[in-house]
Amino acid sequence: MEFIPSLSWFLLSAVLSAIFVPALMGPAQRFNLVDHPAGRKNHSLPTPLVGGIAIFLSLTATHLLAGEMLTQSATLMVAILVTMAIGVADDAHEIGHRSKFFAQLVAALLIVSGTEVHVMHLGDIVGLGDLVLGKWSYLVTVIAIIGLMNAINMIDGLDGLAGTQVLVPLLIFMGVAQAAGDATAAMELLVLAGAVCGFLLFNLHSPWRRRALVFLGDTGGLLLGLFLAWYSIRLAGADASKIRPITAVWILAVPLLDMGAVMFLRMLQKKSPFAADRQHLHFILRDIGFSVGQVVGMMALASVALSLVALLAEAYGVPEFAMFGAFVAILLGYLAILANPGIVARLPGARAGSPVKVPDSPG
Repeated sequence: MEFIPSLSWFLLSAVLSAIFVPALMGPAQRFNLVDHPAGRKNHSLPTPLVGGIAIFLSLTATHLLAGEMLTQSATLMVAILVTMAIGVADDAHEIGHRSKFFAQLVAALLIVSGTEVHVMHLGDIVGLGDLVLGKWSYLVTVIAIIGLMNAINMIDGLDGLAGTQVLVPLLIFMGVAQAAGDATAAMELLVLAGAVCGFLLFNLHSPWRRRALVFLGDTGGLLLGLFLAWYSIRLAGADASKIRPITAVWILAVPLLDMGAVMFLRMLQKKSPFAADRQHLHFILRDIGFSVGQVVGMMALASVALSLVALLAEAYGVPEFAMFGAFVAILLGYLAILANPGIVARLPGARAGSPVKVPDSPG
């Protein structure tokens, strides 16, 4: 898009998203795109899984009204459609992990083979100079794309959580792109943020509504993860990076930390890393008495704080290996909390003496 980001496009995308969400709630019943209460799930009423579809339609409509395609890359468009297809199929029929992984692999391979958006280097994260990936770029890019798709999908465990964890990095990346003079990326990110805000109107808790009216679904989680991967690599991993790769990792820290720690803990327990359970930090915080709104707010503030630390470190030239070491230390701390959830029971606001249980449950 050849125009400077403006509030009008953000608002248009948000309004369209807010129109598409209720419009899709009726058809959701007919096509079995509904999440029913069961097991580890927190909701008590059947809830439509059309948030991701509404976001996609809002993005497409906004870009068309602006006289643009959703993307100039036909390959990326195909990857988006593959992601949408597998997400809708999973929301309707709960397909297996292998089928989902295969579709994610196809989407990632399409991007690395048909676009120039690759992770070309990792920066100086070990203190020996910039780690240029060369031929390994393709593999690392595929891992980054699939990793972020799963990170966003896995953190979608409470009303408003995934949406806010996507919104924060979208706005940060938008500011980075605008400051670097990449008006096209900034505009695209702003429109995407607007679509997410429109969805959150129906997904966040509020004083007058104590439950979500709609969920992202796997469609939304995978799609937003794909978009975050695309823009983070475009801004931080390419040859002409706008920010250092480790800065992008910090901006995306909360979902990445959660995914990494949870999957590692499951493997230590000799379980599938993809087996759904309540070992996520947001479930632990709920179990000790924090409300959904409090958990979502705390984790959003954590995302903002980590992003600001990363941007300040970038601005003041903090060595990349120091930032990488600090990230690993935070990951180990996160893992310690998940393995010993009683640690967070001492937080102000936790229910005094409340047991902290992390029961297994089928995915």
